[in-house]
Amino acid sequence: MSLALAWKILAGVVLLAVVATAGAITYFERTRPAALGLATVTPRAAASPSPDDPLSLVCRRPAVSGTRSGAGVAGLWVIQPGSVAGYRAREQFYELTSPHEAVARTDSVRGWLLVAEEGGAARIETGCVAVDVRTLSSVDELPGFNVTDRDRISRDFLSAAEHPYVVFQPYPVTLQLSTTSSAVQHAKLAGDLEIHGTTRPAQFGLDVRLSGAQLSAAGSTVVPVEEFGIEVPQEADGFVRVDPRITLEVSLVLLKL
Repeated sequence: MSLALAWKILAGVVLLAVVATAGAITYFERTRPAALGLATVTPRAAASPSPDDPLSLVCRRPAVSGTRSGAGVAGLWVIQPGSVAGYRAREQFYELTSPHEAVARTDSVRGWLLVAEEGGAARIETGCVAVDVRTLSSVDELPGFNVTDRDRISRDFLSAAEHPYVVFQPYPVTLQLSTTSSAVQHAKLAGDLEIHGTTRPAQFGLDVRLSGAQLSAAGSTVVPVEEFGIEVPQEADGFVRVDPRITLEVSLVLLKL
């Protein structure tokens, strides 16, 4: 074989590899689920949860006096059907040249916020948001892989049988939000985040839209899962490596009761 022919063959192999890599990156970008955003649905008030609903029992609603149920934002805001929570994790398969983003979601979300109004600003006094991690389901696509297998593995990593819920309880804070505007506003909400039986502080960055007695909020926080005692694959027999900084995301719809 001549040197010129060998060089052409090598160049062709390199070109095919580049095209395959570019194609994989383009495919992953096109099929990657978008980040959770503000809900566009207008929910109806949910019926009171069953006393036997374990997820609702994690976030028991407080007793609220009638003085909080009038006009304005002061009162008890309850999470409604249509709310979604989940995670995004960057994973690198050794068979693939480009990284992939795993995305899983669930609508098993319950909770509430107790809000006061001070000088035209909303003040969160307390609250609770609970997510059932046993119901998380992958929504991304990965050719040649059954992503539902990941859901089973994720439940094992989270020890979901022993710790089935992720719970966020915000700290008391006055939000710099206009209570009379229906435009999208931005807020940061810090609180205690419990995962895998371990509680640590976390802060969500949120987009918020207030429209009468309906509140929509969507945003995320990045969690170093090793701080919660969770080990993700780093060298899993040469198969996959997962970035231990996982993004938790939510899209919540709340109605004032």
